[in-house]
Amino acid sequence: MEIYTLVLSSYATNVYIIIDNGAAVVVDPAENAQLILDFIQRKNAVLKYVLLTHGHFDHVCAVSELQKCGATVVMSKIDFDLVYNGELNAMFYVDVERFNLDISVKQDDVLELIGHTFKVISTSGHTPGSVCYIMDDDVIFTGDTLFYLSIGRTNFTFGNKTELIDSVKKLYALLHDYKILSGHGQQTTLDFERKNNNYVRV
Repeated sequence: MEIYTLVLSSYATNVYIIIDNGAAVVVDPAENAQLILDFIQRKNAVLKYVLLTHGHFDHVCAVSELQKCGATVVMSKIDFDLVYNGELNAMFYVDVERFNLDISVKQDDVLELIGHTFKVISTSGHTPGSVCYIMDDDVIFTGDTLFYLSIGRTNFTFGNKTELIDSVKKLYALLHDYKILSGHGQQTTLDFERKNNNYVRV
């Protein structure tokens, strides 16, 4: 199993591609679906799933094209309902091409995808329906909830600082260390953030 990172969009979004046994899962496809598909093809894999941590445009713009190519789309229903019907992306003046929600996830859901386990943690605050995915009790894809020495912004529409802090504390409460792969910036670990992140202290 390998996890690759493509940095896409003008917001430098981390797009993660998990490949194992010829199958691929993409986390937060920011844009440029063809580039993502070409990368997967070069690795002799087939795209199976798209996991979305939240509904901001810089994490979902390539979803529609990837779904047309056969990907099953996974996301919280809360944020899916806001992508088109609310103001989640209207403030950025970005039109997100429509896609369908195939699998709706919530707190404590567990998915078995391409031979790996993905546990869902609801982490509202950056957006109402933000989620993180714990893969194989080893890696957490945190979207825009927790970054290296930082946390997600809450000054966008639907942001809530109190909820975000509570969500980060929920991650801190997990029993051991994890590799943190966030929506922007460099990777980190949960232990490092517990000890050094001044935005949320243990």
